[in-house]
Amino acid sequence: MAQGKKKNAQVISLDAFGSAKSYWLCWVRSPLDHFPFAKSVSKQLKRPVAQIGNIILDDHPKLAFPMYFTSFSREYDANLVILANHVTAPMDLSMQQQSPLLGGLLFEDDYYLFNNGGLAKIQFSYPMADFILLLSTDKQADIEDYRQSIFRISDMTVLCQDTPQNIAQSQKKSKIVLDFLQYLFYESEAAVKDYQRRKLFKKLHNRLSIAANNFENLRFPLEDNRILTSPLLRRDDY
Repeated sequence: MAQGKKKNAQVISLDAFGSAKSYWLCWVRSPLDHFPFAKSVSKQLKRPVAQIGNIILDDHPKLAFPMYFTSFSREYDANLVILANHVTAPMDLSMQQQSPLLGGLLFEDDYYLFNNGGLAKIQFSYPMADFILLLSTDKQADIEDYRQSIFRISDMTVLCQDTPQNIAQSQKKSKIVLDFLQYLFYESEAAVKDYQRRKLFKKLHNRLSIAANNFENLRFPLEDNRILTSPLLRRDDY
């Protein structure tokens, strides 16, 4: 009996990825540079947007892809990260792509995280995206509500959108794509947590604890330098 058509291999992700949170992302084009684009998103969503750092590639440490962040909900840990998909490549990296017959560089090259040609970290079906929008929420939240808010943002054209697993399955090198998408989510989430901690630290005048000698008439011994955990301190309107 003739064997049937072989099914597409399933992409295996890290075990913990997606077990506690829902992930979704989209690639967009925009005529705006990363700072004015983030400012436009802030205005349209009516939420503060902050720059939280850069994605740095191990194989090209001179490249830094700016990240911005806004919170839809602290209760459901619903966060949107805006990641620049391309930056200007350094001269030494551009020179590697030039033919000596051209006699030198006439234009600056861009290096892309995802693109279908040229200088790019990941080969991707959808070319020339300017930004990647990464959305994550707790499993208890309905991620669709936040997705619809993103779709209403002007100054951008959505090229593709889906979960990381579905995006990876649509690409030729699925495992490589999924691994890198997981890396982007984990790195951006770490940057968000670090930014929120630094912001809270600044609110409390560089103190996140209260020494035991500030309390009187304690019935039981108190651990010194207890960390402040009140959720009221972490409210966006505080």
